Amino acid sequence: MNLLTLDSEVLGIPDKDYQVKVTMDSGEFSKMCRELYQVAETVHVEVEGSNVSFTVEGDMGKGKITLSDDPEEKTSIDIKSPLKLSFSIRYLNMFNKAASCSSTVSLLLSNETPLIVEYNMGDLGSLRFYLAPKVTEGDSA
Repeated sequence: MNLLTLDSEVLGIPDKDYQVKVTMDSGEFSKMCRELYQVAETVHVEVEGSNVSFTVEGDMGKGKITLSDDPEEKTSIDIKSPLKLSFSIRYLNMFNKAASCSSTVSLLLSNETPLIVEYNMGDLGSLRFYLAPKVTEGDSA
């Protein structure tokens, strides 16, 4: 019995250096995704300066959460270049079911490459989820 069946193409993930790496408390990331999903189904991630913003806009209104380097909040952000990407929050919420496996989550972002959501489980290794960015009508193929 399949719990989730997706109609999709096979996608190879090349090894590369990511433009942005955000490491944060996995519980906070899970809470952030649940709250943003209440407003819209798509989250727009914008990296500019030393901040990462997660923005949603839907019928119920708008929402925005901005993260910056904050050791007190266990948030670390490594930015090599700015970017703007959009993702389905529905899948991020599915990935959050692994939040109890690790106290932190790392988000690796880069243009034209799937987002990596990684839960490091110490000696056991890590659990990685990949999510392709949403393509909008204005984007070129």
